[in-house]
Amino acid sequence: MKNTILVSFLGLLLLAACEYDVPLTADHNIPIDDAVLGSWKIATIGNKDDDTEIRIHKFSDTEYAVHYLEDGGNLYFRAYAINIGGVSAMQLELTGSAKKAVGSDEDDRYQVASYKIVDGLLHIALLNSELVDDELPDSESLRKAFVENKDNPELFNDPGVFRRIKG
Repeated sequence: MKNTILVSFLGLLLLAACEYDVPLTADHNIPIDDAVLGSWKIATIGNKDDDTEIRIHKFSDTEYAVHYLEDGGNLYFRAYAINIGGVSAMQLELTGSAKKAVGSDEDDRYQVASYKIVDGLLHIALLNSELVDDELPDSESLRKAFVENKDNPELFNDPGVFRRIKG
């Protein structure tokens, strides 16, 4: 079931809403999923004016470079697939915006997301910070809270749906 869920990646709020000061894990040895590479546009119903777009590129055999564009703003992420407690997800690290690079000492740089591709649409959801507290002080505490909630159907929320675009 390799990469049926990704990290978040990318949801309407996912990339724009980094919540964690530390990564769930820094390990990244899971190969990238070629199916998610490319450009994706938010597939909102009834709102044709939303131009939110995600561009996902291969950075290495285990990492993605993600460019998130929303309302003229640009955010850049390093992302990699993870598996914690049998739950597949994507760890995202904000690396900068169109205005500035992000330093390693900055807070709220990380997000965790899940993904699946269904009928050609990329479904993304964010790690629920009400279940996995975004104020946890270190990766070990974060992983413990994640594993404690791994079977909760609300582990990921704020879903977004994207359709592939050419370009």
